[in-house]
Amino acid sequence: MKNLVFALFVILFSPVLSARILTGKVLSIHDGDTVTFIPEGAVKKAKLRLMGVDTPEIDFNGSTQGEVAFAARDFLINLLPLDSIIQIDLSDQESDVNGRYLGRILFHGVDLNLEILKAGWGATYFIYPYDKKILIHYQKASELAAQNQLGAFSDKYKSNPLAYMFRQESRGVPGTNLVADFETKKIYSAENIESIPHFRRVFFSSAESALTHGFSW
Repeated sequence: MKNLVFALFVILFSPVLSARILTGKVLSIHDGDTVTFIPEGAVKKAKLRLMGVDTPEIDFNGSTQGEVAFAARDFLINLLPLDSIIQIDLSDQESDVNGRYLGRILFHGVDLNLEILKAGWGATYFIYPYDKKILIHYQKASELAAQNQLGAFSDKYKSNPLAYMFRQESRGVPGTNLVADFETKKIYSAENIESIPHFRRVFFSSAESALTHGFSW
């Protein structure tokens, strides 16, 4: 009976898994949101970009966010020893613009993407399409981490820009995606991103996409 109750709890309260799950072995961890692994049955290694999470940059175009970036990476290393066998719950998009797999790391049943956000070592980063249930769950975790001044939001590191702002500064150009407030459903230009709390931001590749999915100017 206890096993049945536990099974029902998992079904009712765990985030819904996608239709595609990869299994693989961890080879290295580049930073807090990028892992190199070898998929089960494959001979070539692959890269995984953690879905919905954006951690400080160790090396982007020759620039670094320094100590906070290494702290975020080390947090993930402590959660995920090398050679660990992981499951990857792939997002609907499955890969990012750089050809990396895009998904959630499940290790011993724990969502490590969520653990990073709960500890404050990354900010939420969702570009449509996204799973609304996961997005809401992740945004709430990031909001609480910021309120409690954890990780990158602590007094020691809070003056550092969020990773996607740092990348824009390093490139010397503003972001190309539109940003919207998931709570108010209002769209903003990339230049006005600071009008939205970081834990409520979602991104769209075009105004048409945002308008189609219930957002407005």
